[in-house]
Amino acid sequence: MSELPPTAPAVVFPPLRRDTRVHAWIFAAAVSKVGDMAWYIGLAWSAAQITTPAGAGLVMGIGALPQALVLLFGGALADRIDGRRVMVMANLGRIVVLTAGAVLASLWGLSLLLLLTIAVVFGVVDAIYTPAAGTLPRRMVQPDDQVKLMAGNQLAVRLAIFVGAPLGGLLVAHGGLVTVMLVDAASFAVIAAVLAFLVKPRLPQPASTGASIRADLKEGFAYLGRDDRARTLVIAFSGLNLCVGPVLAVGLVQRTHLDGWGPGALGWFEAVSGISAAAGAIVAMRWKPANLARSGLIALIFQAAGCVMIGVMPRAGIFLAMIMIGSTAGIASAQLSAAFQLSVDASYLGRSFSIVHLSDQGLMPVAMVAFGAFIALAGISVACAVIGSAFAALMVWAVARVGR
Repeated sequence: MSELPPTAPAVVFPPLRRDTRVHAWIFAAAVSKVGDMAWYIGLAWSAAQITTPAGAGLVMGIGALPQALVLLFGGALADRIDGRRVMVMANLGRIVVLTAGAVLASLWGLSLLLLLTIAVVFGVVDAIYTPAAGTLPRRMVQPDDQVKLMAGNQLAVRLAIFVGAPLGGLLVAHGGLVTVMLVDAASFAVIAAVLAFLVKPRLPQPASTGASIRADLKEGFAYLGRDDRARTLVIAFSGLNLCVGPVLAVGLVQRTHLDGWGPGALGWFEAVSGISAAAGAIVAMRWKPANLARSGLIALIFQAAGCVMIGVMPRAGIFLAMIMIGSTAGIASAQLSAAFQLSVDASYLGRSFSIVHLSDQGLMPVAMVAFGAFIALAGISVACAVIGSAFAALMVWAVARVGR
């Protein structure tokens, strides 16, 4: 009689509050966001000092182009090779880019060409890192803990934004962009070490089986074509990015300016939204509905109402709108991210994430310009009403699809 193959040992998932691997993963995400914010502030300030406003705008925007071009490749790579290994390699690439930039800036000084080159290369490395990061949560915790993981990660990232922005300003003010780059490189070295030695996924990653990266990309789109739930979530995420982003980045600023409320009011609006989002994430940690996707999408319908309110409400009403947008973002982000992790086939996670982020990187600049032109043509109230209503309609459609 032939012997039976040995049974694989059962995977043990410790409680999240004692899971050092999860804590290390959240710490790495927070440190990464601190570094991103510090780099963004340092790069923006340095560009403003050495070139024209148009040149500064080019420096800040040019990194999105290679990100959009490389994201799909990064997603296919993350599904083909272990995602954690790709993240470690990408962080090492970030260290090389920033260290080389610091050395060149020290030797020859800052120039527009140098800043553009660093921004482009850094954007390429970022496009490889981002989809790989999306493949890890599925392998770290059991399904019931996905929402808590996503909410905890969101809380840490939002705190990191508050820390990273002033840190970047402090560093560039006292040491210049060279200091920012060296500190940022050191932070990425910490992240690489944490990923290499502490963040060890408990579940294996099924690798893609295509003959080439190109074949994997083709199969990734084919997968979304045949998986209705995954396709619906990708469309919903893309719509979220393209509808809410322009309202907050362009519409809110224009409304504040046109009504003469001043930059202080804008800062308070953003602060209220951030605090509300943190509160929403805490709620998401403790509330797990039966259908995560449906619950998160319904929350975004209220967020769409907040977008409409930005165009028509008085000042006090804008605060209410920002509370609605922030709190629903905190709840929906955790629930929909968890639903995405649990709904998408594990072997397609990297490619699916890359398609979602492609809308953010590739189409967001177009959406910003188009929304600004729409405001100039029809007015702020009409523009916010139209885009908010379109966003709500998209979420209603998505709710009907995932609820079947």
